[in-house]
This record gives sequence, C-alpha cells and structure tokens, in this order.
Amino acid sequence: MMRLEFSLKENGYCKGINRQAAEVDWDGFANACLGAPFFELIRAAGNVNVLIQTPPKRQFVDRNGYLSWEPVGAVSNIQELIGSLRRVRNNLFHGGKSGDPDRDRNDALVENALSVVDDILLYDDDLRRMFEGTY
Repeated sequence: MMRLEFSLKENGYCKGINRQAAEVDWDGFANACLGAPFFELIRAAGNVNVLIQTPPKRQFVDRNGYLSWEPVGAVSNIQELIGSLRRVRNNLFHGGKSGDPDRDRNDALVENALSVVDDILLYDDDLRRMFEGTY
C-alpha cells in the first residue's frame, strides 16, 4: 500500500490545499482512472468476492468514547471498492487488535485487497511503472 500511495501521488493523484499535508486523492483516482469499467471487470472476475460482498468493518468511537465496529454494506461502485481496500490496510495497521471482528477473515481480506492492487497495476501502465521503479 505504501508503494501504491507513493505511485498515486507521483502520478498526480494528490490533494493538499494551502501547503497542507499531501494526501492521496483516492476518490479522484477511483473515478478518473478506474471508473465503472474497472469495477465491472473486478466484479465479473469473481476473485475478490469477500471484499465486495462483506467488506471489512469500520472502526469508530461510540457515544461513550469506546472503540466499536460497524458493518459496512456490500460494495456497489469503484469508490466503495477503493474504500474497502484502504480499510483493510487501516484496520490491520491502525485498528484495535483485540476484539477485531474480522480476525477470522483477515487473511481472505488481505488476499482480496492484494488482488485488487495487482489488477490496478495491470490496468494502469504509468502507475505500474512508477510502482516498479521503472520510470
């Protein structure tokens, strides 16, 4: 994910207003580069069904200040797919390690997420070259 984020920023999918921290413009990338055709290819291939049908849960702070998890509905478009991809990474690296509701599915979620990254790199030659360092 770190290399993908670097590659996206280097390819212009970056946002930061008034010299604020540079962040990846995930929605811009999802819509401008990938779009509905990419999403339909991914869905039709059927190899990331866990990520699409039962995406990782979202961690939040409840009204009492405790960490909790909420389910996320099935993915229905490219922005939601990229959001699920990011949530896999975020939950594994930043989410609570105890009480992880997806612990039994983490391997499948990671495999699905990596498959999406591979498909993105096959879909976009410029991004792949930056990712591989062959620019």
